[in-house]
Amino acid sequence: MRTIQDSAVAEKHLPDIQSNFYVSDEGNIYVGRGWDWANTYANQTLAVTFMGDYGRFRPSAKQLEGVQFLLAHAVANRNLEVDYKLVAQNQTKSSKSPGAYVFEEIRNWPHFYGCNMDGAPACGIELGMKPESWDSKQ
Repeated sequence: MRTIQDSAVAEKHLPDIQSNFYVSDEGNIYVGRGWDWANTYANQTLAVTFMGDYGRFRPSAKQLEGVQFLLAHAVANRNLEVDYKLVAQNQTKSSKSPGAYVFEEIRNWPHFYGCNMDGAPACGIELGMKPESWDSKQ
């Protein structure tokens, strides 16, 4: 976690780590910016990062369960709306993140929102966001 934070500050010139939470292959959940600070991707969003290379490897069952637990916890504690929309980074900008294997998994989850896919509206348009707002530093 410290390496991720150091990289964000030194290499990307950000004030802190990028995502709100990080989930390891073992299913451990690490606090990045937490609930109370905006992530660097877009306001009104919760950024959860799968730790690993999922262009080459499949996420573990424990990691998938960890992310699902975090989302359920967020809803139960009103940190996330009951009708939240799950969007992957590769839907919001040109990116390989979260990796093909993670994307394959999460696109089957109940809250997955297919924005920017198959003629669907741009991600965040229902929040009044413009496509370029996903790339802004918050």
